[in-house]
Amino acid sequence: MRRAQQQVCARCARTDVRFATTWPEGRICRRCYQRATRIHGTCPSCNTPRLLPGLIAGEPVCTDCAGIPKDFRCTRCCREDEPDRVGLCAHCCLTDDLTVLLDDGTGKINQALQPLFAALTSQKVARSARVWLITNPAAKNLMRDIALGEALIAHETSIAHPHPTTVAFLRELFIEHGLLEPVHLEIERFETWLQKKLLDTTPEQSRLIKQYARWVHINRMQHLAQTGQLRKGTLLAARQSTSVALDFLRFLDEQNVEPAKCSQADIDHWLSTGPTTRSLARGFVRWASQHGHIRLVDFPYRLARTAPIISQSQPIELLRRTLDPDAKLTLSDRTAALLLLLYGQPLTRIAAMKLSQIALEVDSLTIRITDDVLAVPEPFASIVRQHLADLPNQNTSAHREQRWLFPGVKPGDHLNQTTIMNRLRNAGIDLRAAKNASMRALVLEIPAAIVADSFGYSYQVTDKHRRHSGVTFSDYISKRTN
Repeated sequence: MRRAQQQVCARCARTDVRFATTWPEGRICRRCYQRATRIHGTCPSCNTPRLLPGLIAGEPVCTDCAGIPKDFRCTRCCREDEPDRVGLCAHCCLTDDLTVLLDDGTGKINQALQPLFAALTSQKVARSARVWLITNPAAKNLMRDIALGEALIAHETSIAHPHPTTVAFLRELFIEHGLLEPVHLEIERFETWLQKKLLDTTPEQSRLIKQYARWVHINRMQHLAQTGQLRKGTLLAARQSTSVALDFLRFLDEQNVEPAKCSQADIDHWLSTGPTTRSLARGFVRWASQHGHIRLVDFPYRLARTAPIISQSQPIELLRRTLDPDAKLTLSDRTAALLLLLYGQPLTRIAAMKLSQIALEVDSLTIRITDDVLAVPEPFASIVRQHLADLPNQNTSAHREQRWLFPGVKPGDHLNQTTIMNRLRNAGIDLRAAKNASMRALVLEIPAAIVADSFGYSYQVTDKHRRHSGVTFSDYISKRTN
């Protein structure tokens, strides 16, 4: 008997797949079919904005130019898209699903949920919203309860929910689209984290850490939030400081030493028998001493022994890499790398930059870090322009307004600095060394005080880089008389 010939996908050449259709080029597997029917743009053959499922010489083209005998137009709205249900596109299917889900019981959408309905049904990629509803039954059920009046649109509803983490994204959508008043979620997350952190502590440890966290970290975060200066890095630093403070109290407990009887010998023992991160307990010890919880002791600063820096040629090489079109860097990564390498900005500040800080003109592009306006030279300005033209995370309803230079996945929030950090590290950039090299290059060209004012640093920081870069000695040489 003649053996049947094995079927191969014309796009990916795989054989162990399920096939969706047959096009002029051959059999197409389900994965390649889905990818092809989600490409929209201008067809290079007929210059018409359309769905581009076909392929000619490696370029996506429309169905007519590719000779694909299928009409992808929705029978209701006439939008060309991958059919989600028979004859209907994902947008129409999402509209139908939400109309039923948000019905208040009278056949109409709950009036309070109209902004959410409008946001979800108008987002660029409706399919992602449908997938979210399918894979997140807790959020879907909560939306249904709110629509029927069985649950309130309130922060307490999400906080008291049996699965608060699961419905957190829905709560953030409510905030972003004006259904809930804004709150400082970072502070709330810190308070939730603190409660869990103190579950296995003694009453005395819990009391001291709660007071310390409240009067030092939470008060500071609230002040920064009110002035618009709260950053995710502040939350991370508060967590680390609080964790080390709790470790210090546990250390004293292991030594059978009450906090009120802590001596200088205990401080020295703590610092000398553990990692350098133990020095982060200094803030807690100083606070506890000022408020009579610990006797007055000397807790020295930890000074970094070295300041990593890359060679003078390495920043140039890294800048070349950001311009290389073949480098595995997204436009977002390239823009962040340029801000780090050209202007020595920390990732916490880069991640939180707003579009209002960029001024785009026909023949120029400027950036404002403080009150000073800085010109971005070519060819780096072209990278930033391309990034601005194709901002990420704009296909869903997560962002009502475009205000972030690096918009994140969470509603109304910017990209997390840890995400940028991991991407740049994977690209081979030593972040701390690159920033130090950038700062030292700046103070060699510009007076340290002006660098501080223009780039958002303190005078102490820029003066330290000035001294380490040898500017002091070069100033002395330049002022010598012959």
